[in-house]
Amino acid sequence: MKAFLMNSFIVTASSIIFRVLAIFFNSYITQKIGKEMLGIFNLVMSVYLFGITLGSFGINFAVTRLVSEELAIGNQEGIRKITKRCILISFLCGIIASSLFFLFSDLIIEKCLHNKVSKNVIYTICLALPFISMSSAISGYFVAIRRVYKSTIAQFFEQIIKIVITAFFLGLFLPNGLEYACFSLVLGDLISELVSFICNYALYRHDSKIYKTSYTTHHRLSYFNKKIFKISVPVAITSFIRSGLSTLKQIIIPLSFEKNKIACSNALSIYGEINGMAMPIVIFPNVIFSSISSLFVPEFATYNTQNRYKTIRKVTSIIFIISISICILTSIFLFFMADKLGQWIYRDSNISNYIKILSPLAIFILLDCVIDNILKGLDAQNTVMIINILDTFADVLLIYTLVPALGIPRLYYFDLF
Repeated sequence: MKAFLMNSFIVTASSIIFRVLAIFFNSYITQKIGKEMLGIFNLVMSVYLFGITLGSFGINFAVTRLVSEELAIGNQEGIRKITKRCILISFLCGIIASSLFFLFSDLIIEKCLHNKVSKNVIYTICLALPFISMSSAISGYFVAIRRVYKSTIAQFFEQIIKIVITAFFLGLFLPNGLEYACFSLVLGDLISELVSFICNYALYRHDSKIYKTSYTTHHRLSYFNKKIFKISVPVAITSFIRSGLSTLKQIIIPLSFEKNKIACSNALSIYGEINGMAMPIVIFPNVIFSSISSLFVPEFATYNTQNRYKTIRKVTSIIFIISISICILTSIFLFFMADKLGQWIYRDSNISNYIKILSPLAIFILLDCVIDNILKGLDAQNTVMIINILDTFADVLLIYTLVPALGIPRLYYFDLF
């Protein structure tokens, strides 16, 4: 419990710092490139995230689950073999994802990004995917062994370098046009991800030296491959479908605005306001929940392996009571502080209206994150898969049908508050 609390504090504190930096850096980017280009960049990032999902292939979760189980029975040799195998698989998956993006770059530019950026943006994403995939696997290892501070160190360097490098590239390339601004943002992300991987791998190599074989495992690599894919494939399928639908959702939002007789540039600007400015504030509290709840996976996996069912029920009840209370308070805070948050961060009063109407979402987003990780720790990833797919499919369907019909209301009602 002491290790869990310490890891919770480290992950939560670091995640809050990183997210605050990201929000204010996002504000800086908005002032530099404008709302329309921010909307385009968010479309690029939605495609980018889908590529990361393809490359990761659920290996991060498989590492956390399997290393936690081997740690629970004291099999240090198994920990080493599983982690090495997962890093190799994640690298291969990253290469496959990069190849797919390279082959379909023209289609992505035309259908997803409104022909607003060059293929250099997609090529840069291709270079980043293998490194992101391997870093994800190593981070899963650090979560499992309860030494998350090591992956936090890598994330710290990543964020600092990303901010510095991106600001430098923006100053260098922005005079050449907005298209180069988007390339600058993605290039800065590539360099920061490369640095993050180097740090993660160096820390992993140093950490793995402390393990000494307690007993020799007789399992072949095929045995570990089977266990890895048994866990990662359902998670990967869920992630592929959900991330694909989520990317589709982001793509059809500006298209739906256009169907409501809004010009393309205005549609992208509105999309930039909602997705690039308001939503980061609404989902900001999720950084705390996602950071802490990710630590539930190894804890509940350990309880489940050891058949400690009473402990599972007790801990789950406590988590739900605390989570629901925090979620409601968070939503209320966002609603009544929307004006100050919009003005303080972006110096834009229009953003506050979007924050107010989106504030109730915080309750469901936060609870969903907690429940997902508990179920994954209890080996219920198939159930999570079905629920998440239905959830995202409903999102896409409602956006596709309602946004063209209703458009974007000015939300004057919320100005009364």
